Amino acid sequence: VLLALVILTAIEVGVSYLPEGIKIPILIVIAVAKAALVVLWFMHLKFDKRLGALVFLLGLVLIIPELIFLVVGQPLH
Repeated sequence: VLLALVILTAIEVGVSYLPEGIKIPILIVIAVAKAALVVLWFMHLKFDKRLGALVFLLGLVLIIPELIFLVVGQPLH
């Protein structure tokens, strides 16, 4: 998990040099992936029943478009 978080952080640093319009959605997706890793591993959802982890991940998947809309300020087409 540590190696995955380090790699994702390195990717975030690289993405930060991209133009504004493209980097924000990419950074949001990477942040959600990192949050999911932390929650699944350190909150032990990985070892919990599958239904609990699936409900949590479904919530993350559903919130991504809303987060992008809030940050970018325009609806996705």
